[in-house]
Amino acid sequence: MTPLSTSFSVLSNPAVIGLDIGATLSDIRNTFKSLDSMIGHSYTGGPLFRVAAYELRELGILGAELAFNHNDCLDALYFQFEKVQYPSLLEYLQNVFTWVSQRDSLQGNFIAIFSNGPIEITLDPQRPGSSCFLSYTSPAFKRAREAYTCAINNSDYCLALHD
Repeated sequence: MTPLSTSFSVLSNPAVIGLDIGATLSDIRNTFKSLDSMIGHSYTGGPLFRVAAYELRELGILGAELAFNHNDCLDALYFQFEKVQYPSLLEYLQNVFTWVSQRDSLQGNFIAIFSNGPIEITLDPQRPGSSCFLSYTSPAFKRAREAYTCAINNSDYCLALHD
């Protein structure tokens, strides 16, 4: 099976297809007719949605999950794509964004973290199977996710982060 040709330009700038962090749920509904509500709420108190793969397949994207804040603005975006695209996408992102850090993963690649102004971009190959994820998160979403993680782990490390 030949991997889909992922549109790295879309993955590096999701605003070109209407998925910009901060975009409203209403605007995104006008662009993507397949929005499917997911159970639960995002870390920032808004709804969760999934975009059907058929609306993204021509771009080489296997799917997208969207997390909104309590004001129905896009707070986090997770693209799913074929893992064989990881090395090429990593190289592409290194040329487009500011490299922040990396962490080893269990599968021989590493989780790469970039920034684009206040937006954090994470390329994560660690998921089992044949797909990877590329996420975009707002500062508010990142803080809320960290606070939630600290609360459930009851970690002293987390207390040091907020001092």
